[in-house]
Amino acid sequence: MGFDHTQKCTFQLENDLGNLEVIGEIRGDSDIPFYDDLKFKAAISLLNSIDKKNFSESGNVSLFHHFMNEIEDTIQAMKQYDRFQGEIKEFE
Repeated sequence: MGFDHTQKCTFQLENDLGNLEVIGEIRGDSDIPFYDDLKFKAAISLLNSIDKKNFSESGNVSLFHHFMNEIEDTIQAMKQYDRFQGEIKEFE
């Protein structure tokens, strides 16, 4: 019988008021502490599932640009600092 190396990472996003906006869970193989490689794979997978056309057709193209700018700013900050997100929280 083989050993299961699958890891699980639970995450959540709160807005500035502390209200929960997104909660999720990812599972997969990870070779990096705190599953950061798995988090990158999940982010890339989610980004690849987004179509600008859906924002345009719903009249929300400005929201698309808002999120794109936020992603670009986040990536630039990640490149600049060794520890980006501050205190790491463990979720059960």
